[in-house]
Amino acid sequence: MALKSYILTNDWKAPYVTYTGHPKNPQSIRFKQFKRGTIVKAELKHANNKPAFLLVSGVCVVPLNVVKELVTKAVISNVDGQGSIKDKVISTVGGSSKTNSNAKIKYIDSAIIGALIGFGAIVLSEKQGWIPEVDKKYRLYGALGGALLLSYVMYRSNTNKKNIKLNKQE
Repeated sequence: MALKSYILTNDWKAPYVTYTGHPKNPQSIRFKQFKRGTIVKAELKHANNKPAFLLVSGVCVVPLNVVKELVTKAVISNVDGQGSIKDKVISTVGGSSKTNSNAKIKYIDSAIIGALIGFGAIVLSEKQGWIPEVDKKYRLYGALGGALLLSYVMYRSNTNKKNIKLNKQE
């Protein structure tokens, strides 16, 4: 059962039968009104290997001459000249790897990674003996310096935009 989206090009009254199951309340034929421009999810039914009609909600029959299939496409921005997809979100199937376009999140992530790199550099220099005195303040200063340095690098990479060359005809 493959449901697809369709848009109605004309108004249509689709008949359907209601069944109560009681002999005192017999079956009745009712009509569902579809307005032009309505988007419906329906299943395409075939007869003799050719498309015949649409089945909406499993009970309403809609002919093919009053609908068009709705196809969605990604919006592409050609402002940078490379045809990148606007606000793209990359996700993996098994994980939660997503790129975020929020600037604050990028700065926080770069500060955390910079702090870890700075802290690790101070611990490594203490192990190698490059720092004669072991002090906890040095680790704090290294983490703070790494966070500030990587945040500044992220700021500079975001502010340096590509220059768009315009062809001027004179």
